[in-house]
Amino acid sequence: TDGPFIEASEIVGGYSLVEVEDFDAALALAKSWPGGGAVEIRPIVDHSAG
Repeated sequence: TDGPFIEASEIVGGYSLVEVEDFDAALALAKSWPGGGAVEIRPIVDHSAG
């Protein structure tokens, strides 16, 4: 791939939005994710709070 993320032509799937305390919690969740394949962690920011 040309970038840090999987190209769309290499994967068929979806996404899940989860809320965790920090990156380490997201990493632990990703390591326990069922099934084969890749898991990407992408942080997002909630701008509606303020």
